[in-house]
Formats: sequence, structure tokens, C-alpha cells
Amino acid sequence: MHLYKTMKNFLMDFDYYIDIYENKIHVFNYVDILKLTEDEILLAMTGFNLSFNGNSFVVKKLEKREILIEGVLNDVRFIR
Repeated sequence: MHLYKTMKNFLMDFDYYIDIYENKIHVFNYVDILKLTEDEILLAMTGFNLSFNGNSFVVKKLEKREILIEGVLNDVRFIR
């Protein structure tokens, strides 16, 4: 297990990490969830807010400062 944590820390050595792929959104190191609905998600990041618009959003996994969302994504915005 120690090797897994070491590799994860090495790979995730960023201020934040956003991964978007088929019907899934993964965000690592968000500060707070400001809005969470079926059509819109607004996350506070360090220095900006991150907005996702679409439909059928469902939180599949939620951990401390990490979230995995499933749904149809139509728009992503960085808000300063």
C-alpha cells in the first residue's frame, strides 16, 4: 500500500487536477462545493471557481478534496 500512496502523491503533485472523459468528470484538490444540482456543478478552487453545466449529473465518488461526477457535460467555465 505504501507504493500506491507514493505513486499517487507523485502523479498528483499539482495545485489541482481536472480530468474529463466520456460521461465522467474527475476533479482533484477542490476547495469547496458551492452548488451541486442535476444540471450544474460549481466548485471553488484555489484562485477561481469551476463551473460545469450539462444534465443528469450524479456524484459517483466523493472523498476529501476529490470528486467524480457522471453525466452529460455541455460546458466548462473557469470563473475568476
